[in-house]
Parts: sequence; structure tokens; C-alpha cells
Amino acid sequence: MLWCRMCWIALRLCWPHLLTPWRSPLLRWRMETYGVVDERGALTSAQAIDAGTFLRFVLRNRLALGRFLRWAVELDSLAR
Repeated sequence: MLWCRMCWIALRLCWPHLLTPWRSPLLRWRMETYGVVDERGALTSAQAIDAGTFLRFVLRNRLALGRFLRWAVELDSLAR
């Protein structure tokens, strides 16, 4: 049940850009504020985030993203 709700929240976050989540302005902005760095170690702007950057970010931060989604499920439960 928790896994389904986590997936639902992830879908809601990238809904308009479901097949290309790296184009979502919300997700790009969140990745920028999280501090995504490029291969040289420089901070990446939201406009420079592409599919590869997005995939590397998701793979490197999958545990933190899982914790975020669990937290979002808790907040969603409290709001109901």
C-alpha cells in the first residue's frame, strides 16, 4: 500500500511531463536547489538539466528520494 501511494505522489509531481520528467519545471527547480553538480563539480542550473543529468541524479539519490516520497505520503495522509 505504501509503495502504491509513493508511486502516486511521484506521478502527481511529474504529471504534465510524465514521459519526460526532466522537462518538468518543478522537478528541475527542485534538483537545482538540491545542488546537482556536473562532471566537473560545478553546480548545474535548472536550464542545463537533461535526461542524463536527471537519470544520474535519480540513481545517486534514490534512497533520499524514497525517504522524500515516504514523507510526502505521511503529509498526504495528514491532509485528508
